[in-house]
Amino acid sequence: MNQKKRAIRACKVNDLVFREIIDKFDSFKTEKDIEVYILRRFRDHKMGSSYPPIVANNNSIIHAKPRKKRLSRGFLVLDFGAKFDGMCSDMTRTLFIGKANKKEKELYNLVLNCQEKCVKRVKLGASCKELHAYSRKLLKGYVKYFPHALGHGVGSKVHRKPRISIKSSEVIKEGIITIEPGIYIKKGNLAIRVEDTIYVGNKVEVLSKASKKLIEV
Repeated sequence: MNQKKRAIRACKVNDLVFREIIDKFDSFKTEKDIEVYILRRFRDHKMGSSYPPIVANNNSIIHAKPRKKRLSRGFLVLDFGAKFDGMCSDMTRTLFIGKANKKEKELYNLVLNCQEKCVKRVKLGASCKELHAYSRKLLKGYVKYFPHALGHGVGSKVHRKPRISIKSSEVIKEGIITIEPGIYIKKGNLAIRVEDTIYVGNKVEVLSKASKKLIEV
């Protein structure tokens, strides 16, 4: 089975587990509860985990570790990926616990708009540096809260070349990558990130199918 097909299989499990988390959300009390559920469902599907899941509620740390902290109103970043037959996947969705106000919705849509427009710019031969520069332009005044690369290659390890960074001299080649803009604001412990696993070949295919609209739970 080729790389793309294996990535598709892994992404389908990501999508399924994400939907289950939403449907069962009332049964989760802490970030740790959600992490445990993700890993159990991966095992149920005979898959591993590409990396330790990130479950971050009102936490501005980029690679936050799930806590036994009671879930509360605010943004909830879910970053996880199933690993199938040696092939990683990588997906992030951000939920909102409770009802988001106008400002919170605007911030989410700013990140989502950036992610979707950057995905549309992905193609064979595209400059990694130019893609990242474009994302920074789209984030406008919030670019100071975007400290990491726009994306990266994915394979048997979840992070591999190319690095889609403002400092990169690489171009996009055939294979699997991610696009994942995010903002992290310490004041208010706020984080929003949206990420897809994407196949790049003669055409570009987003393999992560889970909804990217702001879901309130």
